[in-house]
Parts: sequence; C-alpha cells; structure tokens
Amino acid sequence: MATFITGAIVAVGLYYALRHVYRNFRMGREDCCGGNCSACSGHCMGGHAALPKKGA
Repeated sequence: MATFITGAIVAVGLYYALRHVYRNFRMGREDCCGGNCSACSGHCMGGHAALPKKGA
C-alpha cells in the first residue's frame, strides 16, 4: 500500500514539474535565477518574479 501512495505522490510531482517546463517553453521563459542569464534582468532576488496571469 505504501508503494502505491509513494508512486502517486511521485506521479503528481512529476506532472507539476512537466507542466511548469511546458508552460515556460510555450511562453518563452526560463528559470534562470540560479545561473548566468541576462533574461532575468536582475529581478530574481530571492524568488520567482511575479508575472501577471492570463485570464481564462
């Protein structure tokens, strides 16, 4: 039973990680705060920059 619970948790985490990567790819963004990236323009001071969300 614990194997199924652990597998479900891993599956949910993998889903959210892949969704994040896909949305960044689709919007032309990247997670560059940890590296040397000029696209961040200095607004990665301790977290992700707040970007407006599109209305559904």
